[in-house]
Amino acid sequence: MKRILFFHNEFPCGGAERVTIDIANYLSSFGYEFFVLACKKKAEVPNVRVIEMTISDWNSLSGAELFINAINFYSIDIFVLPIHLFKHLDYIMEQTCCKLVFALHSIPLWEVKTKMAAKQKRARYSFLKKIELYLFSYPKANWFGVYNRRFLKQYENIYSLSDAYVVLCEDYKLELFRRMKLPNIGDKFYVIPNSEQVVEDVNLNKKKQILFVGRLSYADKRVDRLIDIWKMIYKKVPDWELIIVGEGEEESALRMRVSKKNIQRVRFTGYDENVSTYYRDASVLCLTSTFEGWGLCLTEAQANGVVPIAFDSCAGVHQILAPSGVNGFLIPPFKKQLFAETLLNLLNSPDKLVEMRNNVLLKVRDYSPQVVREKWMDLFESLLK
Repeated sequence: MKRILFFHNEFPCGGAERVTIDIANYLSSFGYEFFVLACKKKAEVPNVRVIEMTISDWNSLSGAELFINAINFYSIDIFVLPIHLFKHLDYIMEQTCCKLVFALHSIPLWEVKTKMAAKQKRARYSFLKKIELYLFSYPKANWFGVYNRRFLKQYENIYSLSDAYVVLCEDYKLELFRRMKLPNIGDKFYVIPNSEQVVEDVNLNKKKQILFVGRLSYADKRVDRLIDIWKMIYKKVPDWELIIVGEGEEESALRMRVSKKNIQRVRFTGYDENVSTYYRDASVLCLTSTFEGWGLCLTEAQANGVVPIAFDSCAGVHQILAPSGVNGFLIPPFKKQLFAETLLNLLNSPDKLVEMRNNVLLKVRDYSPQVVREKWMDLFESLLK
């Protein structure tokens, strides 16, 4: 058996975790055994052995020791590290004999955007933090590139340690090649998008529902923008409702925003493993994220005949929805008024909804699980030769 170990902070949880499950389901019948090292195990998953690691800081030296022990004890052949920039990764690789695959399940330098978003969030509640943001943080980030340089050093270190470096689309590969100033593209980069299953029994008798599916987080998802957009138009479409599926640290603030502004027909469902029931009935999916590596909810929507609208904020989203008006709508970042107008026009154009529903059902075939899984198997096989 060829043994593959993934790391996830919580498992199963989000998009990167779904990719792990998909790979395991396919390759388990080809002589592969899959393990996941997780800080928090949320459920049992077929074809994956979850090793729960009780530690408060997986980025510590003691955390690195746990990784080393697990890799050596289970005789791991390939260690797949999605997203995380481990502080002691060089030490882990020195003490083990496995191959390393780094999988960037987001945009390049997403850490910088997350760091700036955290500062922006704190500035909302403090005048002093707002001064600090505009006088110090913005210049450091935008003028001097301090944060970029800090994280680029970590990217360069991981690239040097990796046997393979996986990105979601060609644009991300080219950006990393440019930012890291590599002498040549080389053979470490692998472009593997996330897969999407074709839904066999799509419900075409849709309800007047607008959907959001994902984490309720401020740094990336920015669901507060969607609530503001809904506030602009909800009185003009009295038969429609907004359904927000997911949980996260922003949930209470978002609920309070809806209540304080007395916005009607917004339903929070919390976390739900069976999101397919929402995709089955919804007509439109809205994504108002600052950044998305790929945006699995967009391809999930397309697979279920749900028309997606999103800010054109990164190459992954653009690749899924382009051309705008055919496979979904791309809105210039972060024009909430234009987003609201586009959404309102779509809700009031039933013929356009039907036309685009047919388009997205064809588009999702571009992300065939068979093709994506074979890319992963080719990668693993090349490393194990």
